Amino acid sequence: MIADELEALELPEETEGYRLEERGGESVLVEKRRDMLDPKARVFIGRMSEKIPADVGDAIVKVGARKIISEGTLVAIKINLGGGVNNVPTSYTDLLVAEGLIDKVRELGGRPFVCEANMRSMTMNRRMLTRRGLYPLLLRKGAEFVNLSETADIDFHPLGWETPIRLARPLLHPDVKVISVPALKHHWECAISLAQKNMYGAIAERQKSIFHRSGTIDETVAAAARAVTPDISLLAHRQVGGQLGPHFCIPIDFGYIIASDNVLAADYVGCDFLGTNWRDVKHLQINCNGQEIPFKPVKGSVEIDVETKQRIAKTAISPRRLKFWRSFLFPQYWVPHKTQYQQTYKIEPLATWLNWLFFHSRGDPWQTQWRPPFNG
Repeated sequence: MIADELEALELPEETEGYRLEERGGESVLVEKRRDMLDPKARVFIGRMSEKIPADVGDAIVKVGARKIISEGTLVAIKINLGGGVNNVPTSYTDLLVAEGLIDKVRELGGRPFVCEANMRSMTMNRRMLTRRGLYPLLLRKGAEFVNLSETADIDFHPLGWETPIRLARPLLHPDVKVISVPALKHHWECAISLAQKNMYGAIAERQKSIFHRSGTIDETVAAAARAVTPDISLLAHRQVGGQLGPHFCIPIDFGYIIASDNVLAADYVGCDFLGTNWRDVKHLQINCNGQEIPFKPVKGSVEIDVETKQRIAKTAISPRRLKFWRSFLFPQYWVPHKTQYQQTYKIEPLATWLNWLFFHSRGDPWQTQWRPPFNG
């Protein structure tokens, strides 16, 4: 079992991102200062054909997967499930994309496992995986799912913070390679939800509302992405979730694959196709320190068509609306913790109904039989 092997991993005394210390009789990680910008960062943009899993595999190879994944490498495929709503496919990771990653990692000799952590109102159990359609895929592929809230965890102290964040320990081990494969959507508190925001799900703590209450959601997202920095970031989905993500999404046909070996470069390109000014995304600004984000387009990359970008941009959340929604949503984070995870999930059918009534009717239908929206 991969889960057992992950539990047995012992963190090294020091890596480029942290050092191991003893505080109060417990081992903790203390962040080391480093630059997340990489002038050699690569970005590949490709179109989805009728064979999406194969396209996904080809894309990660173009940004160096063969050098990152070798025989026996443990590879965490970090998906986004907890931030979605049942029967709203744009709100969680595209399953055909996840399938392509499982196939390619195995082809390269690696040992993939799919992972996600519990959220404040969602538990990553078999029932949840089945509702999202992931469990049948795992059975068919013989792939293992790891609930990051049930693995060994450890406190990570970001620079300048007195209070740590508790992270899933296995993802912090340098021998475990991480692929961030989020849903692609706007976010009513963080502007966008892409590769960095997806690492928020590496926080083992279920009660993530504590970060909203303290007004540090952007800082926490940025810190989680620095602690568990993806080796590969993959922004790929048949549709983008526009408007009031992460839960209420207008589905807009997309059909592109963006792969990068640098999480900041991936999110920078993601801002472009989501119609969001990258300078308005606070967690991105924190981790790039306000500097320009360098990257090199990989040969063979395509441009995302203007019409698609314009359609998505019409649903983007402006900074003004972002402030409104943050204020409007703030009271919900004071709902008692047990109520959040014991009762809130029961109203998910209502969220599904609201999506279909007010949001899906304004977008594109979900294609059960995928046909690329491109000519030639």
